[in-house]
Amino acid sequence: MAKKSSSEERRSAAREQARQIAEAQAKREKTVKVTVYSAIAVVVVGVLVVVGVLVFQSSRPGLAPKNLASGAIAYASSGDGVMAVAPEGDAEEIEASGLPGVSESEAAEGAPRVKVYLDFQCPGCAAFEETNAQTLSRLAAEGTIIAEYEPVSILDRFSGGNEYSTRSANMVTCLADSGQTDVLPEVFSALFAAQPEEGSGGMEDDELLSIAEEAGADLSAPVSEETAAEIGDGGSATVEDCVTGVAFKKYVTDEAQTALNDEGLEGTPYITIDGEPYTGNWSDAQAFGADLLRAAGQIS
Repeated sequence: MAKKSSSEERRSAAREQARQIAEAQAKREKTVKVTVYSAIAVVVVGVLVVVGVLVFQSSRPGLAPKNLASGAIAYASSGDGVMAVAPEGDAEEIEASGLPGVSESEAAEGAPRVKVYLDFQCPGCAAFEETNAQTLSRLAAEGTIIAEYEPVSILDRFSGGNEYSTRSANMVTCLADSGQTDVLPEVFSALFAAQPEEGSGGMEDDELLSIAEEAGADLSAPVSEETAAEIGDGGSATVEDCVTGVAFKKYVTDEAQTALNDEGLEGTPYITIDGEPYTGNWSDAQAFGADLLRAAGQIS
């Protein structure tokens, strides 16, 4: 009987040992699963956070400049020249721009809005500027028309990865934001005169800034308080800071996309008169001027 009891005890001990080993193994497997699942959960949460941030940033409106509305700036008669006025567009954006309305200018009642979409990398835009800038300026100063300009960035691919279209439009936006709307026509002309060839590397910041300065811009002028709060160190920032930091890149690209999607833009230069595409011959200065006078009702 003693031997039988001893044998049963050994078998019982072996079974208990096997049970304990199986239980320990199960615990180890459970711990590994918990660790793996926890790690996966952390990764998933991290990915969701990153995606959420990216979605938020992409949907967040770009930093909006002062003295521009809907990506454009307009000029109307001041009586002895031209003054910057609010272009036609979103009412809230126009109000936020701080620009006076056309009614505060000396433009004739019902003066047509002549809008020019331009890209500083576009050779056709340079030709349009050379041919028609003086006509637009003169008619705006006389109160015959309201001359409206919208720099767009649709030709970045032609500047060797330099994103010249976006960066030059950004510089113009920085100048407007700083209140230097009076110098923009000269800056436009200077940029077109120094336009890089398509396919070449676009200008670097120092070249862009030099062109603006030679055209009369003050690079040390402060940008608006709202812009400075976004890009400045301690709430202060200059035009130069705005240009080198490409502060309005999202604004410029968003407005260009809006023009492509909603405003009929397919290429540049693109001219509209009171929102309707101009189909005449802008390459003939006299013909173009006559068409503007017809739109203003001054000739038939």
